[in-house]
Amino acid sequence: MGWLTHLALAGLLGAASAASKHKLHDFDWDTITPTHKLSYHPCYSEYNCTRLIVPLDWLDASNPYNVTLAIIKRPAKVPDSDPAFGGTIFTNPGGPGGSGVELMLSEGYAHQETADSDRRKYEILSWDPRGVQFTTPRPDCYGEDSLARGTDMIQRLAVGPMSAGPDALRRQWARVQGYGKLCSQSAVNGSIIPFATTASTVRDMVHILDKIQELRDEEAAAARGGGDGDAQKQAREEKGPLRLQYFGFSYGSLLGNTFASMYPGRVGRVIVDGIVDADDYVEGGWRTNLQDTEELLEQFYKTCFAVESKCALYRQSDTKWEDIRSRVSDLVKRLDDEPISVLDGKLTHILTGYDVVDAFKRPLYDPYRKFVPLAEKLSATVDGNYTLLLNDAVESIPELDQACAAPNGTALPSTFGDGGQSILCGDAEDHTNLTLAAFSAYVAELVGQSPTFAGYWSQIRVACSAWDVRPKWRYTGPFSTPPHDPAVVEGKPAVSLFEAGPRDAIEECVQDERAASRVHGGGAGVDWPLRVRDGEQVYEEGHPGVFRARGCAGGWQGVQAGLRSVGWG
Repeated sequence: MGWLTHLALAGLLGAASAASKHKLHDFDWDTITPTHKLSYHPCYSEYNCTRLIVPLDWLDASNPYNVTLAIIKRPAKVPDSDPAFGGTIFTNPGGPGGSGVELMLSEGYAHQETADSDRRKYEILSWDPRGVQFTTPRPDCYGEDSLARGTDMIQRLAVGPMSAGPDALRRQWARVQGYGKLCSQSAVNGSIIPFATTASTVRDMVHILDKIQELRDEEAAAARGGGDGDAQKQAREEKGPLRLQYFGFSYGSLLGNTFASMYPGRVGRVIVDGIVDADDYVEGGWRTNLQDTEELLEQFYKTCFAVESKCALYRQSDTKWEDIRSRVSDLVKRLDDEPISVLDGKLTHILTGYDVVDAFKRPLYDPYRKFVPLAEKLSATVDGNYTLLLNDAVESIPELDQACAAPNGTALPSTFGDGGQSILCGDAEDHTNLTLAAFSAYVAELVGQSPTFAGYWSQIRVACSAWDVRPKWRYTGPFSTPPHDPAVVEGKPAVSLFEAGPRDAIEECVQDERAASRVHGGGAGVDWPLRVRDGEQVYEEGHPGVFRARGCAGGWQGVQAGLRSVGWG
């Protein structure tokens, strides 16, 4: 589903927004032989990669099929044997369907700089979860037919958003029913589709933890010149199994929450941001995500008005921020009433008001870097220069000439598409009894939350209405953990969870007396990992998109103070 790709690119990757000097396909993962142990190989010049074999079905040992997880880590600045070594921090970018490999390439350095202190140095690890990117097998509802996939994407773009009107809603509904049938037909023996749920991914995480401990034990024994002595065995038994240290963003908060709920005794330190309402997620409603969207849109206009000429969209005649918003609203209405055709060689591109709305998606998730170019793009479009807006619009159009050249060729692994849909529909309740009338009412409900993004957001749920593949293993709650115990008691988290999400439905900023209120930030997930420019920390109190804390120490210092308060560093 092409829409999910853009949903993720718009920001459900959470922190994965910084430019990377590495490209995803700079490294050939097929050069690594899958193994049942962690066997790391140099990759992407400064990382280590491995492919770990895990069972396809964790609940049935007789199932002969496996999954091969693509795992990447940024090594710690000290060896594992160094007293300053703080262990491994897992990280997940969100989605569902976000690539951990992509996150590591763009944000691994920032995550490590955020976590490290003078006393502790950490290695950062991520992986492509089941159904995602370089982890195999991948769900492919189109059977590697890139022409069919591209044609479906063009149909989706041509019909328009579901909020565009009754005709668009009916056509998109019918198109998605066909997509669901394709996915159901592809779920044959060995398919990942029935086994791509969050519950199975959590179990994969437990297995990775065990394999990390196994590798460290083997390396420590080799360093001693042989097997473990009695003292080493006793120390390991007293310490217990390795516990999870974790950063999770957006859907990654749901993944961390699920891990802590399913395996509380394996929790060490968990930090999540851009909090997902777990109950809404497993119901499959996606009703609790847009409540603050219009407020953030207003923040864009208010900030633009406040800085005046520093914002390209500002005009000297503006007397209030609403004047700027009206200028953009008028643009949207004008392009909806009279769409513009723009020639690109022999291609004709049609721009509508929805293309203007669509331009807000990525900046809303990364306002710190993208509000300024957004204002420039909108200003140019208002003045009749559609080039910048067109550049955004054509990104969604597949290159069908390549598909025609090799209609059955194997495409490069996609970060999202069918993998994300397999996860979220598998995690959700069965929605195949959803009717068009009921879905129309759902779209209207989202319009009430965010008129701007209801059509875009409603696409998440609709495919599940035709998704009749039910998963082997779902976790539906309760989403809770017993009180933490710093004595590392079996079955309890070692420390409390650090929640860095605005208005979340789970827990407070730091779940003890050291914090008095929640931590606030802009967007679906604040872009809080430490930013470095010319070797210096980038921080400006109150800047849109920069982490802002109330109750905890402000800004980036608030994040790092939160890390220290739960024993990190």
